Amino acid sequence: MKRNFQSQARKFSWLVVSGAFFVSMQVSAQSVSVDPSIEYQTIRGFGGMNGAGWINDLTTAQVNTAFGTGEGAIGLSVMRMRIDPDSSNWSVQVPTAARAAALGVTLFATPWSPPAYMKSNNSLINGGKLLTKYYDAYTTHLLNFASYMSKNGATLYAISLQNEPDWSPDYESCNWTGSDFAAFLTQEGSKFGTLKVIAGESVGFTHSMTDPILNSSTASPQVDIIGGHLYGAVPTDYPLARTKGKDVWMTEHLTDTNSANDWTYALPVATELHKSMVANFNEYTWWYVRRSYGLLLEDGTISKRGYVMSQYARFIRPGNVRIGATVAPYSDVAVTAYKNSSGQIVIVAVNSGASQRSLSVTLKSGSAVSFTKYSTSETLSVGYGGKTTVSNGTATLWVAPKSVTTFVSAVGS
Repeated sequence: MKRNFQSQARKFSWLVVSGAFFVSMQVSAQSVSVDPSIEYQTIRGFGGMNGAGWINDLTTAQVNTAFGTGEGAIGLSVMRMRIDPDSSNWSVQVPTAARAAALGVTLFATPWSPPAYMKSNNSLINGGKLLTKYYDAYTTHLLNFASYMSKNGATLYAISLQNEPDWSPDYESCNWTGSDFAAFLTQEGSKFGTLKVIAGESVGFTHSMTDPILNSSTASPQVDIIGGHLYGAVPTDYPLARTKGKDVWMTEHLTDTNSANDWTYALPVATELHKSMVANFNEYTWWYVRRSYGLLLEDGTISKRGYVMSQYARFIRPGNVRIGATVAPYSDVAVTAYKNSSGQIVIVAVNSGASQRSLSVTLKSGSAVSFTKYSTSETLSVGYGGKTTVSNGTATLWVAPKSVTTFVSAVGS
């Protein structure tokens, strides 16, 4: 009996010590300073590619789920579409584009190839180059698409000159160099009027593809958006584009083709979104809205990847500005912050580690009175996590392991 008592006493003593250690670990928080006076890029939105013509079009319900902004929707605000080289096929793009436009979505379009007769290989596939004698005809082709979409209730915000000009696959494609883009824009750029022009869209966001445009006194004024993809690349700041006053858009990527509901592969999408924001990208577009690896699954339900995107897209709306924030309070936690014109602050934290993390957030007094928490993890899907009051300009925010969490402020008076 005595031995049992001593054993119980030792056990109780261990629990007290270990409990104190646990509490100590939990209350220890790393500081995150949020400064709304420090402004970076203006966010144009988060989007997806609609594959109409190559895969089945989105249904009305799927458009609402992808591009709606309320609970149960992803909140995408940008949609990309393809410009078919054959104008008789353009009607296939109209239904979803018109529905998205009615929801206030920003539309942009990309050609994979000019019509075959305009190219050096007289083919839609395997690269080839746009012949200079057809520069004017190609401009007309692009503008005709924009006009057609506008007449059908789907006005474009921007139009690209070419998808992946540094790639020659056995599907629709066309090769351009940076010098080709500069020459085309110098000759044709003014014809696009108020329609914003996207140039680049290289496979790996290769700056050498767009530097010649930006460094040209005649071509640079004719381009509005520098676009690029992230295949084999990581998000990287583009100071030259920023100093020239150009938006930088990530117009296509998918991190892998594994199941979109496999959390092991879904969480890295949050990391890439974070890195894209820190790289001063104004926009991010995922490849294919609906696919087994997409934001929607084939049955139209939101995938885990879709919920990850929603943590950004639903709460960081077009016109929001990224603001100063401690980017890496822990080695496994990545943070960005944003504000809108009303002063509302949104903080997104990606915790790729296995431990719960505590963030001691400090911000200018009066800029927020409380934060509402939403999280996506293996078990949560933009799940409501309660409210935290801001006291004397400080709030303690908790981030679960292997999750992406968005904190949305209530603005102080």
